[in-house]
Amino acid sequence: MAGAQNDGLSLAERRRRLEAQRAQQGHGGNGAAGGVAAVGGVAATPEVPLGLLVHNPRNARQALEGIEGLADTFEGAGLLQPCLVVPVATFRSAFPEYAADLPVEGYVVLGGNRRLAAARQAGLETLPVHVNTKLQTREQILVAAATENIAREELKPFEELDTIEDLKSMLGTYDAVARKLGMSAGWVSQRRRLANLQPEVREALESRAPGMTIELARSLGKIKDREEQLKAWEAARQRAQEPDSETPGASQATQKKRGKVPAQKKTTETGAPLDDAVQARREACRDAVGAGVGDLARLCLIATQSPAAPDEAVALAGQWLTETASGSSALNLSTLASEEGSDRQHQAAIAIALAHCELHMTRTDGSDAVHARAYTDWLETHTDYRPADTEPAATA
Repeated sequence: MAGAQNDGLSLAERRRRLEAQRAQQGHGGNGAAGGVAAVGGVAATPEVPLGLLVHNPRNARQALEGIEGLADTFEGAGLLQPCLVVPVATFRSAFPEYAADLPVEGYVVLGGNRRLAAARQAGLETLPVHVNTKLQTREQILVAAATENIAREELKPFEELDTIEDLKSMLGTYDAVARKLGMSAGWVSQRRRLANLQPEVREALESRAPGMTIELARSLGKIKDREEQLKAWEAARQRAQEPDSETPGASQATQKKRGKVPAQKKTTETGAPLDDAVQARREACRDAVGAGVGDLARLCLIATQSPAAPDEAVALAGQWLTETASGSSALNLSTLASEEGSDRQHQAAIAIALAHCELHMTRTDGSDAVHARAYTDWLETHTDYRPADTEPAATA
C-alpha cells in the first residue's frame, strides 16, 4: 500500500487504473455482467462497465440536477455509494411496454440514475452496483425505486405526488401505499394535498417563489375553493415581504404562526362569526386531525364528558376531515369494520372526539373550568395551540 500511495499517480488516475484491472478480470472470467454471486437476493459485483447500465425509463425524477458538481466529485474520489440495479431481462418482463427502448443485456438502474449520469460526464468506465435478484414483479420494482428515491430525499414535491398516485393505481388504496413505503397515512395525506393546488400556486411552488414553502403549499392544498386559495397565497406572499417577517431572534412559535394559511371566515352553528379564541382552537383541532397523532385515550375521556348534539359533532368533525384531505366518509358507520385499525380511522376518532370537546367549550364559553382546562391542555400538548391570555413565564 505504501508503494501505491507513492507511485506518482493522482487519486483519480489510480482509480482509473484499478477500474481497468477489474474490467479485465471480468472479461477474462465470467464477464462483467455475469458471475455475480447472489446473497439473500442482492448480488454485489465490484464494477460494471457503464455501457451495460441504462437509466430507469420509469424514473420518477423528471430532471437529473446537479450532475456537474457530482461529476467533479467522482473525478476526485470516485463513486462511494453503489447503484441499485436489476437485470434488463427482469425489467423487460415486468414492463413489456418499454422492451423496445431497452438493450438485450445489461442492467436497469433503480437507485442511482443521477450517479450514473454524473459518472458518464466524469469519464468513468465502470460503476459499483448492487444487483437485486429478488425484485421480479412490476409492483416490487416500483416500490423499490420509490423507496430508494424517497429515503434519499431525491424527489421534488410533485414527483413524490406522482409516485404516490402511481403506486395507488396498482395497490388500490392510499393506506396500502403508506404501508409499502413504510410511511404513515398522514405522510401520504400531506403530499396528496398538492393535487388540490391551483395552477398559479403550483407554479409558485415549482419556481420556489419568495414566501412559498412546501409546508405552506400543503396548507393551501386544504382549501378547495379556487378564489379562497389564491387569496390565502397572496396574503402569505405579502406577509413574507414585510420588513419584520424575518426578524432575527423571533421565537419559533411566532415564525411558525406567520407561515400558516390565513384562517377562512367561519361561523358557529348559530350563524354567528367565530371569535379569535374559538377560531384558534378550531385551527388547532384541524391540525391535530391532519397529523393524526395524539393521546386518543385521554381525549376520549374528555370528550365523553362533553355533551354535544351528535349531528353537530359529526358535521364539525367531517369538516376537519375534509379540509385535511382525509374525507368525511371516514365517519361512516357502515365502513368502520373494513377500516378497523387504519390510520384514517384513527384520524376520524380524533376528529369526532375533538368536535365534542370544541362544541361543549363553545357553548359554555369555558365556564366549565375543569373540562376547559383538560381540553386546552390536550391541544397545547399535541398542537401549536396557545391560549390568547397565556403570558410568558417571568425569568429571574
